[in-house]
Amino acid sequence: MKIKDLQRDEKPREKLIDKGVEALTNVELLAIILRSGGKYCPATNLARDLLNKYSGFKNLLNVDIQELINFKNIGYAKASSIKVIGEISKRSLIDTQTLGKVIKKPEDIYLLIKNDIIGKDQEYLYLVSLDSRNKVISKDLISKGTLTETLIHPREVFKKALAKSAASIILVHNHPSNEPNPSQDDLKVTRRIAKVGIEIGIPLTDHLIVTNTDFTSMKAHNLLSN
Repeated sequence: MKIKDLQRDEKPREKLIDKGVEALTNVELLAIILRSGGKYCPATNLARDLLNKYSGFKNLLNVDIQELINFKNIGYAKASSIKVIGEISKRSLIDTQTLGKVIKKPEDIYLLIKNDIIGKDQEYLYLVSLDSRNKVISKDLISKGTLTETLIHPREVFKKALAKSAASIILVHNHPSNEPNPSQDDLKVTRRIAKVGIEIGIPLTDHLIVTNTDFTSMKAHNLLSN
């Protein structure tokens, strides 16, 4: 039986319209995301097969895209849709956990950011914008790649900070080498940004270097200025 042959209240999209998204089962939710199934396989059957194979949404959304593509009746379009939904869910959860958090010490920033950059094979630079009460306004990825003066300009940092109406900012980046100490380039970039921050009234209050097991606070080591 195809979806078009079902009664209206059995069709996922029509059920959503008539009864609201809360009324949909997991299979029906996934069927809407997939949009179609395959030959002799309606979207609801494909959705059920996927959820059974991976024991629910949590595991399914973490499956590698190449593995998804190897699943019968799943191509690049369907696999991409599943991965996008997973990323949206992850970012939504991060936003809920992040916004409004009060930063009192370097460890607070480390806990806030570590899941974003631990295990990465290149350097990721994040900007954490704070309000006047040290509450997190936003967490934004500024760049990927080695942190040098030629690649990171204060303009890119403060453009984002100004857009968020930040009262102060904190930088965080990882060292894939697992060396927690800042390099000379790290120091040059940080001090340049700190100087600009003082001039425009949005101070850089810390810069954390994060490894897979530890972190270094440049503020704690008095490294933010010459």
